[in-house]
Amino acid sequence: METERITVKEIARLAGVSIGTVDRVLHDRGGVSPETKERIDEIVVSLGYEPDILARHLSLKKTYTFRAVLPRADQDSGYWSLCLAGLRRAERELLAPYRARLRVDEFDRHDRAAYARLLESIVADPCDGLVFAPALPEELMRALERLGSSGDAPSYAFFDSEVEGAAPVASIAQDPLRGGRLAGRLMSLLAAPAGRLVALSAHAGDRHIAQRIDAFKSWFAEAEGPRREVESRECRDLESPEERDRFLSGLFEGRTDIAGVLVANSSGHLVGDWLASRGLKAGCAIVSWDLVPANARALREGRVDCVLSQRPAEQAREALLRLFMTALGGTGAGEAAADIPLDVYFRENAPAGMEVGEGLAFQ
Repeated sequence: METERITVKEIARLAGVSIGTVDRVLHDRGGVSPETKERIDEIVVSLGYEPDILARHLSLKKTYTFRAVLPRADQDSGYWSLCLAGLRRAERELLAPYRARLRVDEFDRHDRAAYARLLESIVADPCDGLVFAPALPEELMRALERLGSSGDAPSYAFFDSEVEGAAPVASIAQDPLRGGRLAGRLMSLLAAPAGRLVALSAHAGDRHIAQRIDAFKSWFAEAEGPRREVESRECRDLESPEERDRFLSGLFEGRTDIAGVLVANSSGHLVGDWLASRGLKAGCAIVSWDLVPANARALREGRVDCVLSQRPAEQAREALLRLFMTALGGTGAGEAAADIPLDVYFRENAPAGMEVGEGLAFQ
């Protein structure tokens, strides 16, 4: 008999009792003789039966409230809109049928003071579970410490990246070291053999971005053959046209030795478009992250050469799912950490017709 097919009805048949008796034993409601309880417990253990937690939740008629905290959907070239799409999908498919509610709080990742105020409001008004995109980890850790000092702190989960020292019930993210090394291999295939490489960060405080760049550089340091020079650069606000033009003009002015640029977040299309508008794209390979609509378009037009996808919508949905199962007291949430696959896209397999929040939200 297969464990997955075991039901309360089957346990009742094997024990020679009613379904109601089995239900009382499973939920420890009493009213059953010790002998009968022992017989049912033995059958449950021998068959490896686990109750359907979601069905049990329906019978309890409790309403759960969860909060999701992530940067504004329009920031980072629409990357967070894909995450939001994953959260909304989980809300439709999982939370709503079981009377659970989701509140989404978006914040400006460039306004630390406003983010700190948002976290303070969450500490003051806790819920049944929290899911975070930890874009500003220092502020978040302070809030989590305050939550942890309360008597009944809610569980929390992460997606997109991890936070050192935190203890989430789930952390769904792509391995930045594997991703950075893969980006190095791809760049070695795309960039001209002579010339320098630039690893560009748009978010100095993001640990996983820094790890991607470190791993990218280490790949070239360890690669066989002539040594490639890789320089790290940082632009504080690549999405600002003025700041982008100032930064890229300073980077490329008077230089013909740059053979490739790694953009370690979703802003590759901004660099590719800038280079193309000045006739500088030829001879400079662009490798970026995240299949946001603008990067998909830039791939099709040849302004970005390669994109690594980290399935942002899938990350957010899975984090909320595991948080929900934990809140219900389930054991089916799986391991706390989940590594998102490394998907690679070129011009030949770039998707067409993507809109913000759609497209390859669930590859």
